[in-house]
Amino acid sequence: MNENEKLMMKVMAELTKAKAPIIFKGAMNLNLALQEAPPVKVHRITHDIDGDWLGANHTVETMRDVLEKAVHRVDPSLSVVVFREPAEEKSAGFRILDADKERVFKVDFGQRSHPFYQDYQIIYQGKPLYIRGATRSKMLSDKICAIASPKVFRRAKDLVDVYILSHSKDVNLLDVHRTIHAGGRTLGSFEEFRTRKDDLKHAYEKLANVENKPDFSALYGRLETFLAPFIEKKLRPLTWTGEAWAAPQRHAAGTKNMGR
Repeated sequence: MNENEKLMMKVMAELTKAKAPIIFKGAMNLNLALQEAPPVKVHRITHDIDGDWLGANHTVETMRDVLEKAVHRVDPSLSVVVFREPAEEKSAGFRILDADKERVFKVDFGQRSHPFYQDYQIIYQGKPLYIRGATRSKMLSDKICAIASPKVFRRAKDLVDVYILSHSKDVNLLDVHRTIHAGGRTLGSFEEFRTRKDDLKHAYEKLANVENKPDFSALYGRLETFLAPFIEKKLRPLTWTGEAWAAPQRHAAGTKNMGR
């Protein structure tokens, strides 16, 4: 993480300490999930904190007050301003400004409740702290749905994030499918991903702020393998090894050949 991302992580830690009802998501949650041992050196730089604020009775003023207190505990010179009111299908948006009123980073809080979260441990101020964030299956389900749809050209960052996540092990195919359908979604056809490779390459190559950005052919080839059972709509108990999908091994009880 760069210095700005470290600052955002501190704000996330302070929100957690304040018991703010937030499930973090997005690139900062990906950083959180992979901080112990990043599976690959590719890193998508972000300037945003994204999360879902649980509960329907919180006003944008309540969110801003809680966020501002957390920000001030990290750096009293920073301020918080609302730039977008929450509405149906729109998250509440906040800008974090420095003393010169220049934007340092942005915060978006949606209000979608879901059960797909876990606690990620960090060491903050010398002590363990558990930050609540979306599970790996939830992250993958959201990003795979975007890649499966026509909007993939506007979501090139999801190609990078799934590429990064595809280097981790023990992804459970059925868990990701269950997470997709639990939200009432249906996986798209992947038509654009499969048939408009040149357009996809153009969108990907325009994507900035990716450290150690892989060549498009390497990224696309790996994603073809990782996404294959989703494209084929396979509903089988498969586990990702980090390089391929494999059926779970069955451990039969050992037998001894006694002979005659």
